[in-house]
Amino acid sequence: MNKRERLTALYKESGLTNEDVYKHKFYTIIARSGIDKIQANLKIDVDYEVIKCERDFCVVKATAEHGGRSIQTFGSALNGDFKTGNTNSHYVMEMAEKRAMSRAVLKLAGFYELGAMGEDESEDFKKSKPTASQGLGIKVVSMKEGLDIAKDNGDIESATNIYEEAEDQGLIQVCDYHDQIFNNKEGM
Repeated sequence: MNKRERLTALYKESGLTNEDVYKHKFYTIIARSGIDKIQANLKIDVDYEVIKCERDFCVVKATAEHGGRSIQTFGSALNGDFKTGNTNSHYVMEMAEKRAMSRAVLKLAGFYELGAMGEDESEDFKKSKPTASQGLGIKVVSMKEGLDIAKDNGDIESATNIYEEAEDQGLIQVCDYHDQIFNNKEGM
């Protein structure tokens, strides 16, 4: 079984969905929701020990157990501006705990060896938010998909609501698409 097949099997075993996983430059990143699902679905027990905790710095050791196996790993957080720290959060204890838990769960479940990392491990791993124009594009695509579904289901009311919302928001491409699929082809 190759790496992709092994990751796919682990995703299914852990109950992960597309919302729980995304790609980052070199790694597969598992979102916080995915880490929690893996821990719950595989019944991984995690215990914590505070190694050091100061106002701007914390280290937490996590010991995780599952299926007769046990591992120990660490998570740390140093508040700073990313030149001097690795988090901009003042909740350094909580961040260190999340990082320790993420590593422990992913290592014990077999994700780490396949190049999957938790999003809490680095601020660089956070899923970027779409720009305004990307957000608009996502909205247009979503509305067009809604129109397709409404057409397939014969739901004129939903199609009309989508058209009116698009018209109110000045989304001419959605209005044009509505006209194209409802007026230029045979009706529903």
